Amino acid sequence: MKKYYCIIVLLLAIAAGCKKAAYLMYNNGSRIQLADTATLNYTFIYKDLAVTRDTVYVKLITMGDIKDYSRTVTMEQIDEFDTTYTRDPFTGKNTDSSWKPKPYKAVPGKHYVAFTDPGVQSLLFVSADSPATRLPIILLRDTSLRSNTYRLRIRLTPNDEFGLGERKAIEKTIMFSDKLERFESWKVDNTTAAAYLTFGKYSTGKHQFMIDVLKVKIDEAWYQAALKAQATQHYKNVLRDALTAFNADPANIASGKAPVHETSDPTSPLITFPN
Repeated sequence: MKKYYCIIVLLLAIAAGCKKAAYLMYNNGSRIQLADTATLNYTFIYKDLAVTRDTVYVKLITMGDIKDYSRTVTMEQIDEFDTTYTRDPFTGKNTDSSWKPKPYKAVPGKHYVAFTDPGVQSLLFVSADSPATRLPIILLRDTSLRSNTYRLRIRLTPNDEFGLGERKAIEKTIMFSDKLERFESWKVDNTTAAAYLTFGKYSTGKHQFMIDVLKVKIDEAWYQAALKAQATQHYKNVLRDALTAFNADPANIASGKAPVHETSDPTSPLITFPN
């Protein structure tokens, strides 16, 4: 019995040692990762035409000891791909796959200031005595943004100051344009998006109609303020009534402005607001 007891104690000690070793390996040195990897959306549409660049920020967190000096952070742009799978019609298993680059990849110097630019490099750091920072991404207002939404996929890279944290937390996509875009609470057309529950399916035609009627910038800040004021139902009623009146106006009908469609294509669906 004493022999078996010693073996059990030895095995438990080895297991504990392995867990501790793994923990130490993960925490060895300083590491960085992103606070979140959700896609960040931005548009220049609400900015004065004189504004040719703007900055969005990506939050970064560190792991390991906090230092009493500033530490440089480095990152790069990477490609994005759409993956297509070929499945066996009988087994349903994947038999092949292909990758196609996603369209509208942002071009450094045209759509954003390159991360190798000395001015940008001087801004990419974690301050002394800090466990986190916000990395500035400088976007450029190129005319191509009026027609298409461009994509900038960033990835943190290791350097002399930092290793990398969780592999799934080192990349993020920024999508930006100079036209109307969805905002966070209207990110998708399903019940997981709060604004969808209030205003229904998103479209640029509906978005522009809301701006024209309410005479304000319709974005995430506006929506959160409406929520806080418990005014979303009121705005929906105002917009629904305004749409009915606009579509019934003979002048709007004669000019082709009414009825209001989801896009500039007259064959696109008409916009509606839920009851």
